[in-house]
Amino acid sequence: MDYKDTGLIFAGNIYMAPIVDGLPTGFAGPINVSRLEMTPPQPESVDRTSFQRDTYGQVLDSVNLPGEAPRMAMDFDSLPSGLLADALAGTSEAYTSSVQSVTGEAVTLAEGVWQKLPYPNVDVSTITVTLESDGTTVLTRGTDYEVESASGLIRALSANGAAAVTIDFDTVETSGQKIRGATEISKKRQIIMDGKNLVTGKNATVTIFSASFSATQALDLMAREFITGTLEGTMTTPEGKGSPYEILMQE
Repeated sequence: MDYKDTGLIFAGNIYMAPIVDGLPTGFAGPINVSRLEMTPPQPESVDRTSFQRDTYGQVLDSVNLPGEAPRMAMDFDSLPSGLLADALAGTSEAYTSSVQSVTGEAVTLAEGVWQKLPYPNVDVSTITVTLESDGTTVLTRGTDYEVESASGLIRALSANGAAAVTIDFDTVETSGQKIRGATEISKKRQIIMDGKNLVTGKNATVTIFSASFSATQALDLMAREFITGTLEGTMTTPEGKGSPYEILMQE
């Protein structure tokens, strides 16, 4: 191989798949990754020190033994539900919420304090709030009370609405993804980068065969910039491979 002095700046599409029973499953991506960092193994140095007269204190032999395993870290701001779950050390699953009908729910409303209804996703067009004292007086939404539909919260807006009431309403059918945070501390993943060296214009691929990740950074869900997830962990060499990762550089 001829030597040629060349710099390296990568751009790449990153794909990541859970490893189940030793095999990668479906790959998510391309993921917008701003950091894909590999840390080489950190060896433990064992030295044989001289206690002889003329070489006292000098190192006669030195051997590097395996120490800390190779590690990697990844920052990403592509955050669909699955990757958000990864960044929160959690899991994601599909959910469907069917229509629920509630009749005669007894609540005591107060001004300035929200009360929780038994279900979220309230269909505000169906809600009826009736004074419990006479069972006939219907309060007016927006004048006597207000409702936060998605969270299922209700509070009084006036002295007239600050009373014991009964509430009838239906919910709206919803579906989506549910993230259960802090339920999966260790995540085994395979990562592929389909990349290019921007200096030479040549293609390159990086394959991390197996990495055991953990979410390591706090996630500010109210940040005033794009939220970034961070995964860090140890790279391992799976059966049948001679290394934990490979980089293929086209010439």
